[in-house]
Amino acid sequence: MTVADEINLKVSRIKNLPTLSVDGIKILQAVNDPDISIDELATVLSTSPVLVGRLIGLANSAYFGHAGKVNDLKFAIIRVLGFNLVKCLTVGVVLNLELNTQKCNQFDSERFWMDALLTAILAQQFSQLSSDEDLAPSTAYTAGLLLNIGLITAVYMWPEALNQVLLSANTNGSSVSREMLAAMGEHQYELGSVLLAHWHLPRIYSVTLREFKNTDYTGSERRMIDLLAVCFATAKKMLAGQQDELPLFVKRLEAFGVSAARAQSVIDDLLAAKNNIYTAALAIAGK
Repeated sequence: MTVADEINLKVSRIKNLPTLSVDGIKILQAVNDPDISIDELATVLSTSPVLVGRLIGLANSAYFGHAGKVNDLKFAIIRVLGFNLVKCLTVGVVLNLELNTQKCNQFDSERFWMDALLTAILAQQFSQLSSDEDLAPSTAYTAGLLLNIGLITAVYMWPEALNQVLLSANTNGSSVSREMLAAMGEHQYELGSVLLAHWHLPRIYSVTLREFKNTDYTGSERRMIDLLAVCFATAKKMLAGQQDELPLFVKRLEAFGVSAARAQSVIDDLLAAKNNIYTAALAIAGK
């Protein structure tokens, strides 16, 4: 059986995909409950000491600039991180805890979460500037964070195969999704879509990933997909130091009602805060 046959077989059998722990299920259910209170959320999150430690560590990082030591999760939620941000960051931390990537030495978890965080923050901020009702900022943030979850899933499930995929992408200067498709017959967005549906996350996230590469898709998630595509490409250019190529993506944001000046201001602020975002990525990755 070829690697591609193995991947297709496993993707078709949802039961073979990673299964969330009981605590992981409760935590993801909590963060996706729009009516949950801060007390209830803190109680559920407290079932995972590692998660609590990372969130409190993040609250104490330079990224948030809080004066004084934060030792309490509820205080971190109310006074430092904010309710919605904690819910979004929790998704990243839980996924990182559930999907161990240490067996794949070509996988850079710090860079993965840096990409994910920057994409998420860009999506959140641009959706706030947009008048488009289909682009809720909190949903855009979570969708950005989850965009490449299929990659970390593949690394967890098939570390040796992904080691070669990542090596080929670096050697050939091509995208990981292209190399995955060539080697395995699936790219990370399809795998991520199946995983999120398997985990019963809100449908918008699995559909967004499933249709991310489908230019003919016209469903209600189209605008979110288009925004994420711009944000992901922008994040890549920012992290690569290719600022001279950013005006092209800034121009594309006009389709969402975001002026070039306001988009550039967001980008400039995030470039200035890049080290702090890196600190947040380390917290998610547990480094």
